[in-house]
Amino acid sequence: MSKAGVIALTVGATIMGFTNPPRDEYVNYASNKLATEIRESVCKESKVPDFLSDFTGDLVKSCEKLIKSQRTTIKELMDNATRRQNLILFSFYTTEFQGNRYQTIGAVGNFLTFPPQKIDKS
Repeated sequence: MSKAGVIALTVGATIMGFTNPPRDEYVNYASNKLATEIRESVCKESKVPDFLSDFTGDLVKSCEKLIKSQRTTIKELMDNATRRQNLILFSFYTTEFQGNRYQTIGAVGNFLTFPPQKIDKS
């Protein structure tokens, strides 16, 4: 390997090491994803007769307020359900929640989450 190649590799590894996202950034990322998932699956308007539309609109707003008010609880939940493997250049996060295992790689200040896997309890 040439001297320039070694220098480029060293600089790249150094940048990756300094931009390896810490656990608290992952917990924020995971709790935001969970809150969005809850909001999209639970806090949505259903097709109801027109005379009930005001009522369902109020329910949706209440649901969204409830999720916002429980941000700290959601973060704690994600923190308690997560294991981190810090591999210096990047981190590997595993979160087990509601029968699913979520695996995420954190590198260069970003996260890549793979599709969830069902946890086999046998």
